[in-house]
Amino acid sequence: MIIAAVACSGVSQKAEPQKTDESKIMVQGRIDYMKSSGEYYVVGEIPTRTYFIVNQNTKLLEELFKSQKRITIEGNRATGADFLFIEKIDGQPYTGK
Repeated sequence: MIIAAVACSGVSQKAEPQKTDESKIMVQGRIDYMKSSGEYYVVGEIPTRTYFIVNQNTKLLEELFKSQKRITIEGNRATGADFLFIEKIDGQPYTGK
């Protein structure tokens, strides 16, 4: 009975979400703009996937969108989600809101 109580208490506890190296990501692609939401996003070529940018810097993202330049983005993504927090673009530090 004691063993069952201890085992059940361990199952009911929720682990705190932790940031791991698995959330780090590097994406090569282009910036695109979604008129309906008024937000910029990444169209990844490597890996092939779309990421919504959490920390938008509209001035810089607008320039990159207009140029259609292929860029390399380093950042963190939410596990199992398509949201990207950008840390660097082409090796340069990135700051957004």
